[in-house]
Amino acid sequence: MKRILFTIAAVIILSVSGLAQESLHYGVFLGGSVNWMKIGDNLFYDDSEVNTVMISEGNYEVSYLTVNDAKVAPNFGFVIGGMFEYQASNRVGLQLELFYNQSGYKLTGNVRKKNIEDDEYVTYGYKASTKMSNVSAAIMAKVYFFDQLMSLDLGVQPSFCFRMIKEAERGINHKSVVYNSDSEFDPLSINALGGVTFNFFDNIFVSARFSLGFMDLIRQKTPYLESGVDADDQIHYNYDDAVSQTRSVLLTVGYKIR
Repeated sequence: MKRILFTIAAVIILSVSGLAQESLHYGVFLGGSVNWMKIGDNLFYDDSEVNTVMISEGNYEVSYLTVNDAKVAPNFGFVIGGMFEYQASNRVGLQLELFYNQSGYKLTGNVRKKNIEDDEYVTYGYKASTKMSNVSAAIMAKVYFFDQLMSLDLGVQPSFCFRMIKEAERGINHKSVVYNSDSEFDPLSINALGGVTFNFFDNIFVSARFSLGFMDLIRQKTPYLESGVDADDQIHYNYDDAVSQTRSVLLTVGYKIR
């Protein structure tokens, strides 16, 4: 991670050091994204229903159902924003962006639930979709080729997630869960960016880029009582460090006003 961020910073610094006011451009863009997440096994838990366990002569409801045969798939998001480019020469430029984007993932599998009364198990089909709504910025160094018809873009993308929502279906049951920032997910993240931009008719551009996240965003509670209950006979949860790093491919079409 440090090597990648250092390389990005070096490219940006070299681009800035060569800036001489050549031309300024600004514009707008919109498009879509294909999103998935590198996640650990600790996230393969169903939090939409609970089982009852006996602890210290008391009944406690605890969510601990695992999702079996879990498969993670991409989901799709929306991107819209604005850009400002300071072009030093025909070969290099520096671009700043501010935009709204979405990230997340889909999960499918099966859930086995034990019926406490008759001690039998029932298996349900399970689907979940986690979608994050972000306000992101980007700073990218651009290197132009083919008489500025194409550029290679490299940079960083800090983001702030202001809403994370999970839609879950098990059988015919549906539940929507809104996660709480700070306690259940980290709202701040930073990604590395890399991609290409194609320019048409001086004003129209099409960009394709890959966004690679390094930070674990989801703060998942353990679905078991590792420490039992505390002195006040309350359930005590621990937080684990499950991997939850975002990946996205962003495809946008834009128009340079100047």
